[in-house]
Amino acid sequence: MLIFSLMLAFAAPQPPPSSPPQSSPPQSSPPRAPVEADAEALQDALRSMPPRADAEAWAEAAAAARLQARQFTATYPNDTRGLEADASLSMAMSDDDGVDAAFAALMALAPEKTSGGLAWAEYWAARDTARSVHVLERLLDDRPDARLYMKSLFQLLSQTEIQRLHDRMQKHAAPDADLDRAALELDMLARTVPPLAAIHGFNILQAHPDHLDLRIATARGLRHANRFADARRMLEAIEPPLQDPGHVYLWSDVCYADHDFVRALRLLESIDLEAIETSRPGLHRRLNFMLPVRREAVDSWPDELVLRASEAKRGANPLARMQIEGQEVMVELFEDTAPNTVANFIAAADLGIFDGYEAGQVHTGFRTIMGGRHDGDGLPTWTIPDEHESMEARPIVSGSLVAYRTSRPASGDTEFFVLHFPAPHLNTLRTTFGRVLSGLDVIRGMEQGDEVDSIEILRRREHAYDPTVLDEAGVEMRLSELLQAR
Repeated sequence: MLIFSLMLAFAAPQPPPSSPPQSSPPQSSPPRAPVEADAEALQDALRSMPPRADAEAWAEAAAAARLQARQFTATYPNDTRGLEADASLSMAMSDDDGVDAAFAALMALAPEKTSGGLAWAEYWAARDTARSVHVLERLLDDRPDARLYMKSLFQLLSQTEIQRLHDRMQKHAAPDADLDRAALELDMLARTVPPLAAIHGFNILQAHPDHLDLRIATARGLRHANRFADARRMLEAIEPPLQDPGHVYLWSDVCYADHDFVRALRLLESIDLEAIETSRPGLHRRLNFMLPVRREAVDSWPDELVLRASEAKRGANPLARMQIEGQEVMVELFEDTAPNTVANFIAAADLGIFDGYEAGQVHTGFRTIMGGRHDGDGLPTWTIPDEHESMEARPIVSGSLVAYRTSRPASGDTEFFVLHFPAPHLNTLRTTFGRVLSGLDVIRGMEQGDEVDSIEILRRREHAYDPTVLDEAGVEMRLSELLQAR
């Protein structure tokens, strides 16, 4: 837990002083202050604890060390080190009352030590979530600006008492609500439970439509919930146009999500980097990374659009229809640029591998992984060679279908993922083998546990789709050979 690192650090041994020159007379060290001597003695007691496997000896040593920590606190009541050791030992001893007493005293003495408060809440989260909620609410009452407490509280409530979170946010729609507090909590909700932020943001804005920070927080919730177009409409309706660098960055993001790369770049370029270098170093670092990426997108996107138009005119690319929770998604497959990966996808669809299985992982704002193999399907396992090194590179953007693989070469099989948001960091590193033609909103709206009902190939070329695969021993062969040999 977090508090252990604090406890171990408070009296860490210092490096020995460098030896004086031989010609100099020996220097006597100044006497140590009593508090430091007592702190080191406490640290020695903690270091000399017997192993937990010797339960009786450990319990005796822990009780003695905790008594020593409490004596340290009684002697030096304004020094947190005794309370930190007390709290840590009480957690290890599973002494609930001791944990509460030590942490309550520690947070009263040093409320800025949020790592201690989080450790207190974490202790109770493993035992009694209602009590953990109580701890976090108490900490927030004392430190209403502590975003880490707020984040932990919202995450815990979303998992255990969602109605309580709804009730908390509903209060912000009252006519006499503290709007700065409402904006702060709505912004944190947008970063932890984005769909709720969008719902409550619209609700609060009905009562307070002109509050800028509330509108920004609602737009942030929409963005993090994959509702990029809704977020963009909200941001573009704000008058006068946004000027705060963080708000402009959010605006650029939602333009970028739906491939308005020129607008996204212009917005980023409007931010004065020099002005935020020291005042907002995190944003400054992100911008320095994103600017060249977005310039590259502006340069490469026209070529991709020309290629897409040419493919549409020829009408030769295979098409597939995905049914996801009863909703349709139409997909085009890039057979010319990734022929073997496309053949593997079509063969897997023909074998029914994709049908009736839930999505592997949904990473909102990034991708949804699909197509994983399940035990008991009666088919042999295989992997496929990579094509990203030999293929004509296609940008990985929103709606791209990309072959999933590990860090090892030729480790992909039937898994693939669909992008919610452009991922240029994967360009040329993964095989892009298709794109969503319609229904991207269905992909973006997926939740963990949603099922792919079926994938049906609607159009294919006039040849067999028999991909080159590798069996479990790494032997290369055609899929038909592997299936026949099972």
